[in-house]
Amino acid sequence: MISKPKYEYLLFFIAIIGTFFFLDVIQLKVHLSPVGDDTTYLLAAKKIYFQGLASDDRPILIALIDGFPFLFGFPSPVVVNWGIFVNYCCWFSTVLLIFKIIADQLNRQIAFLSSLFFLFCIGNLAIVFNFLSESIFIFILVLSVFFANKYFKTNNPNFITLGIALLVFAILIKPMSIGLVLIYALFFFSKLKSVLWNKFSGLILVGLSMIFFQMYSLKQQYGDYTISYIDSITYYNYLGAKADCFRKGIEYLPGKNERALYFSKFSSHEQRKIANDDMKAQIKDNTFNLLKAYLFCMYSNSSKGSFIVSECKNEAGTFYFDAFQFLFKAISKIQNIVLTIVGVLLSLYSLTINRKNQTVFNRMISVIILYIFFISAISCFQCDRFHIVFYPLVIMLLATYVLRSSFNNTTIFKR
Repeated sequence: MISKPKYEYLLFFIAIIGTFFFLDVIQLKVHLSPVGDDTTYLLAAKKIYFQGLASDDRPILIALIDGFPFLFGFPSPVVVNWGIFVNYCCWFSTVLLIFKIIADQLNRQIAFLSSLFFLFCIGNLAIVFNFLSESIFIFILVLSVFFANKYFKTNNPNFITLGIALLVFAILIKPMSIGLVLIYALFFFSKLKSVLWNKFSGLILVGLSMIFFQMYSLKQQYGDYTISYIDSITYYNYLGAKADCFRKGIEYLPGKNERALYFSKFSSHEQRKIANDDMKAQIKDNTFNLLKAYLFCMYSNSSKGSFIVSECKNEAGTFYFDAFQFLFKAISKIQNIVLTIVGVLLSLYSLTINRKNQTVFNRMISVIILYIFFISAISCFQCDRFHIVFYPLVIMLLATYVLRSSFNNTTIFKR
């Protein structure tokens, strides 16, 4: 049996070797992708560091993290490399957190196998090397779950305060985290007084202050007290646009339809109003197609592999490139399909039929998985990008659920 401290070292060794192998065989480069959202994060970082203003689509915390080298006068290429480094650190830290959480609930052997499985989730590893926020957000989410786990073990409300504080900060990375804060507030409602009044409560106030700055900055620049306009843009150009194309019987081309070209002519404030009016109108007059588009978005996000692997090119002309690219694309697609289906079904089962036999921790994990799954369907053609966020939670739920169903001497706590 491997002695107690060596699992972490082994995970680190496997992560380093696996990463170099992965990057080499598919020639994945650390770079700022000219397509997708990479450039928007760089522009947001420049805006906060050079103008002291919040971006209308990428909140200030992710901009501050990504753009940190700007503080010392470094150019954009260094900022991109810094962002990838932070992504990688967050990715591996997530591996270790999965290990710690499952080891705390079950045992170190199962924790090692579970974290090893996450380590080989292609979508999570691949996205590390794009200038995006998913790796950082996943780390913060899993760290908040780590603190929730500590609370259930110790009954110390300080841990819930830390968990909620992290999610408040996460709002300034991905605004959908507002829903996660509400989920925590719901599950720990009876403890809110002690959660909001202890030595760590100030962290929540710091996070709320940063949110206020974000909203105030956008009000001054664009006219609305809002955290971001990205939700309006995403709805209008994806879910709303797909429903509109269904109604008109035309092909949906993201960002290229007449609707998208029309939308791009307006300011952020005007776009928000247009998107809100469009949503109300479609709910009233195009309900069936809107629902149909929503289901399509669910399918689209659940059935594709890593877009980053797909974009790799065989610039070195190696004979094995095509084989490994096909292999990793297939693995990432299978992982997305399987982990999504297992995660959603197991979460629904844990919250309904088997609710009484589940711990509060498992029920909370289940609600978070379903929340991320359903809210991600506001967009489509994102491959596995949105669903990799809940991969760690599915792995935790699956590990704890399987063991609890198999053994009577489980160490999973009940609250």
